[in-house]
Parts: sequence; C-alpha cells; structure tokens
Amino acid sequence: MKQGKGALIVLADAARSTEIKDFVLAMMSDLYPRGSYYENPHDLAFFERVYIQPAHAGFFVAEDTNGRIIGTAAVRMYDRRFPEVEPFLGSGPVCEIVKCYIHPESRRMGIGGRLYKEAEQFAREVGYNESYLHTSLYLPGGYPFWQSRGYSECYRESENIVHMSKRWSESD
Repeated sequence: MKQGKGALIVLADAARSTEIKDFVLAMMSDLYPRGSYYENPHDLAFFERVYIQPAHAGFFVAEDTNGRIIGTAAVRMYDRRFPEVEPFLGSGPVCEIVKCYIHPESRRMGIGGRLYKEAEQFAREVGYNESYLHTSLYLPGGYPFWQSRGYSECYRESENIVHMSKRWSESD
C-alpha cells in the first residue's frame, strides 16, 4: 500500500470485484463508443480466477481518502492472441497491462503514473521481463502516457488501436 498525492494504491482482493467491475465499466462506457467494448468482459466476470488466484496476476486500485475507487490498473499474463505482435515480442514471459482507467476528476494528478509504477514493479517481481498493451488513440492522454513510460508502438491495428510493448533490462 502506498499513499500520497491524495490517493492510496492497493492490491485488490476478491471482495472488491463488484466495486471494481462497476468502476471499470463506467469508465469504459464514458470513454468508448457503444458497441466497441464488451459490456461483460471475461476478466471482470471471472475476477478472482483471472486476477486473484494466479501469483503472476494482480489488480491495483487507487482510492481516495473515503475509500472510493478513482483509478485502476492490472497485470496478467499476455495470452499472445495477436499474431501480428509476435515478431516484436521476446520468447520469455510477457505480461499485459490492462484496465488502466482514471476517473475524470482525478486525471492529471499523477495517479495513473503511480498505478503503473506499482503494476510494473509487481510484474518485475513475479518474473516478467517484458510488457504488452494496446490502447485506443482517442483515449485522453493514453498514447503519450504509454510512450512516456517507455512503451514503443509495435503494431497499428487500425486508425484508433495501437499495440505497444516494453522490455525491461536489469538496469531499469
């Protein structure tokens, strides 16, 4: 747990799965055009199986001083479902950064950076040496945020969807 800048960053447990799902779906509804995302994502429907039970997965929550969720970021093993990305990834363990959302009232306050820092530290500690994600270019600040964290574009799926990766070295 880390506090500061008005938010506490915690590793979520199964007891918060409904609250997390409600927050993430509300953010997705605000950010994405209707029909462009799953309204019952598999990872949230099976939250405990995807994020709590595996030692190599974790779901981080930023909460305000009242315990209200104001941001999320998660780590899970990348399932290599995008063959177009494979030439850009190493053969070792690759994590996927997912569900990185910040409530609009809490954006531009460093909370996303703090969440990502916790997620990356966790990923390194559990043995990943590379990270993958995909982002939509119309998300407010998403693409520049990931570039500023060392991610490089490896595949442009469409005019709106970009796949990115980052390898960690021992000196990072």
